[in-house]
Amino acid sequence: MEIEFHGATDGTTGSCHVLRAGGRQVLLECGLFQGHREDTYRRNSQFRFDPRAIDAVILSHAHIDHSGRLPMLVRGGFKGPIHSTGATVDLAEPMLLDSANIQLKDAEFLNKRRVMDKVRARHDHRLERRRVRHGLSHFHTHDDAPALAVSNPPKREVLPLYLEEDVRDTLPLFVPHQWGDWFQVGPNLRVRLHDAGHILGASWVELEAKERGKTTRVVFSGDYGRPQPILRDPVPLAPADIVICESTYGDRCHPPVDDTEAQLSLAVERLHKRRHGKLLIPAFAVGRTQHILYALSRIFERKKIADIPVHVDSPLAKRATEIVYKHRECFDDEALARLRKAESGEHRLKVHFTQTVDDSKALNQAKGPMVIVSASGMMESGRILHHLAWSIGSPDTEVAVVGYQAQGTLGRRLVEGAREVNILGMLHPVRARVTVMNGFSAHADRDGLLQTLAPIAPQCKALFLVHGENDQRLPLARTLGQRGFGRVECPRNAGVWKL
Repeated sequence: MEIEFHGATDGTTGSCHVLRAGGRQVLLECGLFQGHREDTYRRNSQFRFDPRAIDAVILSHAHIDHSGRLPMLVRGGFKGPIHSTGATVDLAEPMLLDSANIQLKDAEFLNKRRVMDKVRARHDHRLERRRVRHGLSHFHTHDDAPALAVSNPPKREVLPLYLEEDVRDTLPLFVPHQWGDWFQVGPNLRVRLHDAGHILGASWVELEAKERGKTTRVVFSGDYGRPQPILRDPVPLAPADIVICESTYGDRCHPPVDDTEAQLSLAVERLHKRRHGKLLIPAFAVGRTQHILYALSRIFERKKIADIPVHVDSPLAKRATEIVYKHRECFDDEALARLRKAESGEHRLKVHFTQTVDDSKALNQAKGPMVIVSASGMMESGRILHHLAWSIGSPDTEVAVVGYQAQGTLGRRLVEGAREVNILGMLHPVRARVTVMNGFSAHADRDGLLQTLAPIAPQCKALFLVHGENDQRLPLARTLGQRGFGRVECPRNAGVWKL
């Protein structure tokens, strides 16, 4: 048996691991890297393995940092099945199509800026030559204009990683499964999925491989969740010989959910008192957006607020919410009832789902007060970038950071207190209030991971920690070593482990 790691080993994005077992090569996840544009484009644009050699993909859930490179895998020659839950299959179509559309729109925008910057540079150069020739002290140039300066414009044409047609070629390969049902990937390799409680349809993976008359059990956590409103609680991990586990919050504990909701309530109250401005909430369209709407409905009801509109500016979030209704097996009835009540207008919370680009642009022109929930959660793509570009420089704006922000992302820079940020090639001063609300995370924290891992220590022969920055996974590795795990590894990218 071999495990080869190709992502989410030095951070929390780009999950991608090759498992060679039972005579088959199985890919666990195939996600996009997120972070600095040039670095992530380089890492996303190629695989360090042959896609044609992969027999099957096991996809734990639909988030783009776990699924976003599947169309590239197919374009590279992969023709096998993509196994996941039915809810993940339903979510994958709109999410991958949205990813393709975002890449295309971002490429068009950046290429347009590149052309404009060349024209502007030539124009300013001519003005400078005139100034020198006439001995004048000053000529108005674009650098003197109040518009913000361009930072690191793309030097060459930007191309999307894949297009809608690549997504259309990928979707027929998805094969849905029920939680708890075994299915064969090959004669000597079987798999089943269990509820991970992270987002709609998210699973952790259990595999059994027969080699040389011996059966080896492997468990892969995917993104392991935590008890939270809306979703069912995660199923505890099963004992296994080999465990691959996430470590996003390996050295951190979440505040109670009620405390985080109280933070959001205070942000809403600040907006209500100002009577103008915006509360921007960057959120994943799947899972996090529905959780935020659930919390806002409770806040608006409790505070008797009915005059602040809530705009969900994400066609994907609208589609995801519709899919939520279809999969009752993942959600509790009380949460679904609240969402339906909010959408129907029967609740104090007035939710408006925007669809067109013009609808989205109209929100930028409005003075508020309003709440805007928009993707992406790490502020690296999507409509949230345009809302931030318009409003990050205003002290009447508050940005609620409600999810993990990976290294190199715009969200991480805001969390770390940047006073100036680059958004779509333009530098913007940060005058908005930035409030971090970690309690909305759908990942298990340190105590949650220790709780589910501790019982399986006696059988585990090797534990690999992935999906975590080293300030989180290295402390977790030390703690797990003290808790009875004899071998705990923190693999690097492209590392190969023979077991």
